[in-house]
Amino acid sequence: MRLYDEIFKNTEGMALSRYTVAVGGGGYFEGVKAVGDFSSERIVLFFPRASVEVEGVDLSIAKYCDGDLRLSGKIVGVRLADTEARGKGD
Repeated sequence: MRLYDEIFKNTEGMALSRYTVAVGGGGYFEGVKAVGDFSSERIVLFFPRASVEVEGVDLSIAKYCDGDLRLSGKIVGVRLADTEARGKGD
Protein backbone atom coordinates (compact mmCIF):
# COMPACT_ATOMS: atom_id res chain seq x y z
CA MET A 1 0.00 0.00 0.00
CA ARG A 2 3.00 2.30 0.11
CA LEU A 3 2.51 3.08 -3.57
CA TYR A 4 -1.06 4.24 -2.94
CA ASP A 5 0.10 6.39 -0.04
CA GLU A 6 2.63 8.08 -2.32
CA ILE A 7 0.18 8.60 -5.19
CA PHE A 8 -2.56 10.08 -3.02
CA LYS A 9 -0.54 12.01 -0.43
CA ASN A 10 -1.68 15.41 -1.78
CA THR A 11 -5.28 14.59 -2.72
CA GLU A 12 -6.87 15.69 0.58
CA GLY A 13 -8.82 12.43 0.83
CA MET A 14 -10.28 12.68 -2.66
CA ALA A 15 -9.03 9.29 -3.82
CA LEU A 16 -11.59 6.80 -5.03
CA SER A 17 -11.72 3.31 -3.73
CA ARG A 18 -10.03 0.83 -5.99
CA TYR A 19 -11.51 -0.72 -9.09
CA THR A 20 -10.45 -3.34 -11.60
CA VAL A 21 -11.56 -3.67 -15.20
CA ALA A 22 -11.06 -7.05 -16.83
CA VAL A 23 -9.92 -7.17 -20.43
CA GLY A 24 -12.66 -9.05 -22.23
CA GLY A 25 -15.45 -8.03 -19.88
CA GLY A 26 -16.62 -6.98 -16.49
CA GLY A 27 -15.18 -5.12 -13.60
CA TYR A 28 -15.08 -4.85 -9.82
CA PHE A 29 -15.54 -1.63 -7.80
CA GLU A 30 -14.94 -1.18 -4.06
CA GLY A 31 -16.54 1.43 -1.81
CA VAL A 32 -19.68 2.09 -3.88
CA LYS A 33 -22.27 4.01 -1.83
CA ALA A 34 -25.08 4.06 -4.42
CA VAL A 35 -25.91 3.36 -8.05
CA GLY A 36 -27.33 6.24 -10.11
CA ASP A 37 -28.34 6.16 -13.76
CA PHE A 38 -28.29 2.66 -15.14
CA SER A 39 -28.57 1.27 -18.65
CA SER A 40 -26.80 -1.42 -20.66
CA GLU A 41 -24.48 1.31 -22.03
CA ARG A 42 -23.88 3.53 -18.96
CA ILE A 43 -23.86 3.17 -15.19
CA VAL A 44 -23.18 5.95 -12.67
CA LEU A 45 -21.60 4.86 -9.39
CA PHE A 46 -21.51 7.12 -6.34
CA PHE A 47 -18.60 7.05 -3.92
CA PRO A 48 -18.25 9.08 -0.69
CA ARG A 49 -16.67 12.12 -2.40
CA ALA A 50 -16.97 11.46 -6.13
CA SER A 51 -19.00 9.75 -8.79
CA VAL A 52 -17.89 7.66 -11.74
CA GLU A 53 -19.49 6.95 -15.10
CA VAL A 54 -18.87 3.50 -16.51
CA GLU A 55 -19.54 3.13 -20.23
CA GLY A 56 -19.77 -0.12 -22.12
CA VAL A 57 -21.79 -2.72 -23.96
CA ASP A 58 -24.34 -5.08 -22.36
CA LEU A 59 -23.52 -3.78 -18.87
CA SER A 60 -25.37 -5.28 -15.94
CA ILE A 61 -24.85 -5.49 -12.20
CA ALA A 62 -23.77 -9.02 -11.40
CA LYS A 63 -23.43 -8.43 -7.65
CA TYR A 64 -23.72 -5.49 -5.25
CA CYS A 65 -23.15 -6.10 -1.55
CA ASP A 66 -21.60 -4.04 1.27
CA GLY A 67 -20.12 -1.49 -1.13
CA ASP A 68 -18.59 -4.07 -3.45
CA LEU A 69 -20.03 -4.04 -6.96
CA ARG A 70 -19.29 -6.43 -9.80
CA LEU A 71 -20.30 -5.49 -13.33
CA SER A 72 -20.68 -7.86 -16.23
CA GLY A 73 -20.52 -6.84 -19.87
CA LYS A 74 -17.78 -5.09 -21.82
CA ILE A 75 -16.45 -1.94 -20.13
CA VAL A 76 -15.03 0.53 -22.64
CA GLY A 77 -14.52 3.56 -20.39
CA VAL A 78 -14.44 4.74 -16.78
CA ARG A 79 -14.32 8.44 -15.94
CA LEU A 80 -14.95 10.80 -13.09
CA ALA A 81 -18.37 12.38 -13.43
CA ASP A 82 -19.25 16.03 -12.89
CA THR A 83 -18.87 16.52 -9.12
CA GLU A 84 -21.68 19.11 -9.14
CA ALA A 85 -24.16 16.42 -10.21
CA ARG A 86 -23.30 13.80 -7.60
CA GLY A 87 -26.66 13.79 -5.90
CA LYS A 88 -26.98 11.52 -2.87
CA GLY A 89 -23.48 10.10 -3.24
CA ASP A 90 -21.92 13.01 -1.30
